[in-house]
Amino acid sequence: MSFSATWLRLREPVDHRSRDQSLLARAAAVLANKPEPVIYDLGAGAGSNLRGTALALGPRQRWVLVDYDAELLAASLEFISAWADKTRPTATGLEIEKAGKLIRVEVKRADLNANPAPWGTQKPDLVTSAALFDLVSEAWIERFCAALAKDRLPLYTTLVHDETAQWSPAHAADAQMMEAFERDFGKEKGFGPSAGNRAIGFMAKTLASLGYDTEMADSPWQLGDADHDLIVQLADGWANAVRETASVPENRILSWQAARKVRGGTCVVGHKDLLALPPLR
Repeated sequence: MSFSATWLRLREPVDHRSRDQSLLARAAAVLANKPEPVIYDLGAGAGSNLRGTALALGPRQRWVLVDYDAELLAASLEFISAWADKTRPTATGLEIEKAGKLIRVEVKRADLNANPAPWGTQKPDLVTSAALFDLVSEAWIERFCAALAKDRLPLYTTLVHDETAQWSPAHAADAQMMEAFERDFGKEKGFGPSAGNRAIGFMAKTLASLGYDTEMADSPWQLGDADHDLIVQLADGWANAVRETASVPENRILSWQAARKVRGGTCVVGHKDLLALPPLR
């Protein structure tokens, strides 16, 4: 399972404006008393979650970006360096300054399917991710939650898909495309059958059963004309996914796809953010 750096950069500003700010503030409060909190970012991709989170945290931070895709990890260092006010290479990544904050960044290539707890004995102060858990299986989520609870670690995850996209204006193929897309979304993506829009609720329920205090907040993409390039990419992605199911005639897919690329359309993609705190000792 991997995504292009181009796609990740295109969605980044929408991801950042969509996350729930009050839940982000509460996640930041969890780390407020840590002089240099260690944050493990799972499925870090090109580092967007760091750029969307770090400015809400304290003056010193250490991030470990975990991904299986070595090219994306290399891209993450390039993008973070370009984002920073100052940057210095280190043996394991970068040390940057941004808006008065000193942030040490490490990259770690790891197979999360084989090991959902890549921190090992180096327990972080926070585990985080963005747009990851809807792509994994319920069985993997159970393994991950068990590892999290074993080490009593807090989790802050954002932008987990929880509702099928709603497109406007309406098109005659909408219902057929939606059903086929969701069927394809549930296919294997490297972590077993994808939990899709069930993932965030299942994760919250599983962590609650382990004694965690969980809080969710909506973080939908609200895409309009200013987001036209992302809408086009999203429509193309839907069309290709639906083709994989072989359940919608090609002429119907093409008609829907063309309609979605016309300027002036909108799309709302449902997501949720989750903050989960371990029980007090």
